[in-house]
Amino acid sequence: MDYFMEFHWWYIPVGIILMFLVFGKRKGGVVVKGLTANLDVLDERFQGCRPEADYNIFEEGKPHHIDIEIDDLSIPVGEELELLLNGLRFAMVEVKRNQEAEFDHWSGDGVDFPQVNEGDELLVRYQGADVLKGTFRLK
Repeated sequence: MDYFMEFHWWYIPVGIILMFLVFGKRKGGVVVKGLTANLDVLDERFQGCRPEADYNIFEEGKPHHIDIEIDDLSIPVGEELELLLNGLRFAMVEVKRNQEAEFDHWSGDGVDFPQVNEGDELLVRYQGADVLKGTFRLK
């Protein structure tokens, strides 16, 4: 117990991290409604990928957050995937060097995306073919 009562160098970085966690400015706040879509693979080329899709609605006046990630893609870097919500395209995402594609944005960041509701269908297309499909449900 005496060890923790003495001053040690590692108290400084731990203190700084704790200060950021407690006092850091966060965009969201309290999640009022969280939605997630479990994406089914429709194309065998995407069998090994790990898709995740989440949408969070925060308290009134706070921005909404959408996070769609597709990891372990087997398609070439630089190729684009088309994201559609209820049949309407809202984004094109490029495959990065780490073999992932992501669309991670807040509604206040200047990137337009539709508000997601329970029951909305998310579709991912590659070269005009439907490759992943899922429906948003409550978490």
